[in-house]
Amino acid sequence: MRNVVRLVLVCIVAGVFALPQRAAYAKTELGYLWSLGFNFENDYNAVLTIEVGPWVNGDLAAVDESSTERVRCWPVGAVALDNGDAVFSGGHIECEIDLAAVVLKNHGLRVDRIDNYGSIVLYTTAAATSQNIAPIFSHPDASYHIDFSRAVGVTLAQDLDNGLALQKAYFPNVTGAGRVDYSLMYSCVWQGDCHGSFSADGQSVNTALGGSRVNFRTTPTIVRIGGDGTSTFQGRMDSLLIDPGNSVH
Repeated sequence: MRNVVRLVLVCIVAGVFALPQRAAYAKTELGYLWSLGFNFENDYNAVLTIEVGPWVNGDLAAVDESSTERVRCWPVGAVALDNGDAVFSGGHIECEIDLAAVVLKNHGLRVDRIDNYGSIVLYTTAAATSQNIAPIFSHPDASYHIDFSRAVGVTLAQDLDNGLALQKAYFPNVTGAGRVDYSLMYSCVWQGDCHGSFSADGQSVNTALGGSRVNFRTTPTIVRIGGDGTSTFQGRMDSLLIDPGNSVH
């Protein structure tokens, strides 16, 4: 009988020590990063990269899993590939992205239909052949354009679902005719302020913007490269990367 009592006590004690470990594990928050990259070397398609790991105070603390997925994209109108560039002559590129489905399929992680990100950045290298307001990347929740309409100087602009109006920066000594590296970024400090950072041809402009984290739909969505349904970019683009920041689940 004493042996039975000891056995029961051992089981109870073991359970008491095991429960906090299981509870801590169950409360571990997971985060994910994704990026969509184009290089236009052989086709119009993009590569969607996913990284998943523990999420701590607005940052991915480690990458436990990663995967890539080919995203099919196609030209609409006058677009061609030439020596690693996409050449836009009045047309644009379209892609359908189903982010939530890819994250679920590749990593078993369910994400919200409308998620939110602490940062989002776009990088591109492009040369314009027309002085117009040229859309670069158009998504219902995050669109970017470059205004080439001035003879000397370009304006970079981003329109995000972050509670702010159009955010932009002017670069008076940059011409769009030559091949130029551009970046447009919006980022928020964890539980703090948000700001914008723009760069063109090595010059930078930083602005205190306010606003909130960026809402971004993860359901099947058509995005356009070089067009927004009204106007088009005309020129050459040799790379494009859209890279949102962390989200927790």
